[in-house]
Amino acid sequence: DARENPRLVVLTDIGGDPDDMMSMVRLMTYASHIDIEGLIATPPGRRAVVVPEHIHRIVAAYGKVRDNLELHEPGFPTEEHLRERIAEGTPVDGMEGVGEDRDSPGSELLIRSVDRDDPRPLWVAVWGGPNVLAQALWRVRATRTPDELAAFVAKPSVYAISDQDDS
Repeated sequence: DARENPRLVVLTDIGGDPDDMMSMVRLMTYASHIDIEGLIATPPGRRAVVVPEHIHRIVAAYGKVRDNLELHEPGFPTEEHLRERIAEGTPVDGMEGVGEDRDSPGSELLIRSVDRDDPRPLWVAVWGGPNVLAQALWRVRATRTPDELAAFVAKPSVYAISDQDDS
């Protein structure tokens, strides 16, 4: 049952080196066990770009084998379902990507996921720089009361694989 699956948003600096592409492929093989709510491209390394095209290519390849995966285990999301959850952060590295006028489709998706009325925890996996998360927190702090901010930050569980930048 998908309602029992953990919720997940991935922040990935995909495109800087092959590790996040390999991780994204592996994530697709477990997609029947995870409710993927966001696949957000963040700047790779210290480059001022985001490369969501890599996520789109992997999801398209997944779409070609999804029906076969479904034969062996039900519950794999459709390619379209995953495509609707791809977003990008602002193409600015670190804390330079946080503040007024730095909202992005990625930070907005993350805020919507945290705000969703769903009792399951939301896991945020940071495979690269966390400035999309930092921007979401900045926006919520700037637009909500202290109690609303406290309720917001209590919801996501964040796992970062390393300290990639100053955000």
